[in-house]
Amino acid sequence: MHVFLLSVILVVYVQHSVYGYRQFREQIPNGEFVPSPCNRNLIWQGVGHQAKSGGGPRNPFGKDFAGEGFTWTETLCRKDSDADGRTNGEELGDPNCVWKQGTIPERTTGIAHPGICDPYNSTECISKNSFLDCTKMAFQCDAVDSDKDIKVVDVRLNKSSVPAVETTYMCQVLDLPVDKDYHLVAGKPFIDNADVMHHIVVYGCTDDAKFEPKHLSPNTCFMNRLEGCTDVIAIWAIGSSGICYHKDAGFRIGPNGYKKALIELHWNNPFKVSTYTDGSGMSLYLTPNLRPNDAGIFYIGQMYLEIPPGVERYTANSTCTSKCIQEKMKDRISIVGAFNHMHYLGVSASSYITTDDGRVLHLSHEETYSYDSPKFVVLDEPLVLEEDYNIQLKCHYKSTSKKTTTFWGESTSDEMCYTFLMYYPKNNWIGDECGSYKQYDTCSYDPDLRKGPVCDFMELANYTHPKTIARTTRLYSTCEPGVCKDGCLDTVRDIFNDPCFQEHNLERQKSSMRSNNGDPAMKSAIMEYFYRIDSCNAELAREKCGTKPWPDTSSSNSNFIDLAFVLFLNMLVFYFVY
Repeated sequence: MHVFLLSVILVVYVQHSVYGYRQFREQIPNGEFVPSPCNRNLIWQGVGHQAKSGGGPRNPFGKDFAGEGFTWTETLCRKDSDADGRTNGEELGDPNCVWKQGTIPERTTGIAHPGICDPYNSTECISKNSFLDCTKMAFQCDAVDSDKDIKVVDVRLNKSSVPAVETTYMCQVLDLPVDKDYHLVAGKPFIDNADVMHHIVVYGCTDDAKFEPKHLSPNTCFMNRLEGCTDVIAIWAIGSSGICYHKDAGFRIGPNGYKKALIELHWNNPFKVSTYTDGSGMSLYLTPNLRPNDAGIFYIGQMYLEIPPGVERYTANSTCTSKCIQEKMKDRISIVGAFNHMHYLGVSASSYITTDDGRVLHLSHEETYSYDSPKFVVLDEPLVLEEDYNIQLKCHYKSTSKKTTTFWGESTSDEMCYTFLMYYPKNNWIGDECGSYKQYDTCSYDPDLRKGPVCDFMELANYTHPKTIARTTRLYSTCEPGVCKDGCLDTVRDIFNDPCFQEHNLERQKSSMRSNNGDPAMKSAIMEYFYRIDSCNAELAREKCGTKPWPDTSSSNSNFIDLAFVLFLNMLVFYFVY
């Protein structure tokens, strides 16, 4: 399950703001995706205002918008409100001034702010942008300010080149103090390159963690965490100045805690700039004055998303059932914090506990969710989780700006649906997740699957594993694309007896694989592999009295094609890890 996750995180700081009115943003092309001139990875919600969050004085575009009766007219489209040499229509993706509300703009990429002269700090623009303040909000944490024994430890990636691709995950294993036991009580980001930094996750590594010398230097870690380095202990995301933990718990560092950490950086480089470098990280605030409890984090979430384009509201649900809680919880835990995570289509989210007697206990509720204004809810009174309770999550999306279906994925152009829960005591919860795949929770994804052997996808991805070598050798020696030989029929019968090649495991991977294109040469090789398997599709269907063991490959959405991507992605996992 770590193949999917915690690169995702995350919403982490309580920030009170008034968001730009959504109805106004809907009345201009790409109004919900106008970037901040200070950092193009951030959205400027108050498009017509001087303040990013909206409200207060209007900027030049806001004044012109008001002058047109808050309507996108050709006059407003042709005007250059911020006097930076580009019309409002050019900056908002409607260069020909033909957009109408409810339709998809001519261009949905390369959007710029029509009310702030850009580049904002150029000689031509500085005087025009006198209202603009690109400084960051200061980090505040009472525990840090009041504890004279606080020790600050920096964990930062060695400065590295940023690849000229949209999404990159970069990891490095670093040492933590081992002179005594500490509790990690807060974390603050150090941002070296704001043009690419999207989020940072720091994982604690257990004593049995498995890593090699290469992991002590920056290394690509797409879709993978090192075994034993999966416990989230500190997080940062765009819009946050840091995180301050609940007063009754901290993450243990030292001889009796984590001695090493894995830091993961998510770089978002939508313009694919080839000259960027970055050495960002986090400052960890450690205290030797131990708190009453060791903390942990686990998540609930929906790992199957298929959001159709052009809809006003789409809802995804996830449930951590009482059955799953009974499997994962050794004894009661107290939940002390919660934070939601979606991407730019997310508009609202809520997580809550339902009790056996019908009560609803709220964990986090964001009526207006903003990807760029993350909230970490610290509960004044811990909520005690009982074994017969359920944890629920609802994520709501609006996709009127999209022309294509949006799937689950780690890129900002994909979507997610998660709530991360901080709890104590750490040892009373097993693992890091209690998520859902469609209507199934991850403790009982498929009742039939749980009765038999489960697919080991890491073994499947390991093309040097003896079982994988034997399967591939036999397939290539007995099967040819389009020809069903006798020996091939026996081969594919055996292949489809393997749990990794059965329908429920193929379906489980769909939303992840569809959002990745991969290397064309490798993809071609993987496709040939499965064309060989497909050569006996018709014969197997006749044996099953007309019931095909998998969909016909003539369909563009067939699971046969999907499986090619499954193996391709898992091979990528192996490539980057091993």
